[in-house]
Amino acid sequence: MCEEGCIMNQTNEKPELAENIKNALQKLTQDNKYMQNLQIEILEMKLGYVKGKMMVKEDIMNPYGSIHGGCLYSLADIVTGLAACTYGVFSATIDGSMEYIIPAMNTEYIICESVEIRQGRHVSLYEANIYDDKGQLVDKARFSFYMMNRPVIKE
Repeated sequence: MCEEGCIMNQTNEKPELAENIKNALQKLTQDNKYMQNLQIEILEMKLGYVKGKMMVKEDIMNPYGSIHGGCLYSLADIVTGLAACTYGVFSATIDGSMEYIIPAMNTEYIICESVEIRQGRHVSLYEANIYDDKGQLVDKARFSFYMMNRPVIKE
């Protein structure tokens, strides 16, 4: 089943992300001051999947020399929220949890990959894995989102 915001591909696999939705979400992220402050950029975007990168700078470090947990949580929340929005409507975080596996230290950047667990009409569930620049798993997160009745593309 292909809902609004997706295009079925030739092999009837998972639908592709509609280009207009992808463009709207990319513009939204480029204009987002919070993402700019955290130096978060989106590297890849597919239907139900987003990969993002956050550069490490001194002002996001905690006194112990690792990236502050709040910044890692923000990265995961933003990337998973965008993944939920790839279906064409905005989302709002209902709940989120983070497992801090190892300290995020001695890394130039952090990568966050978010995958859809369930995309519902009203509530969706996503997971995120966060890696350092060596590909080592640093954190895992899980978020639920309320799917708003507000289209990503302005009509």
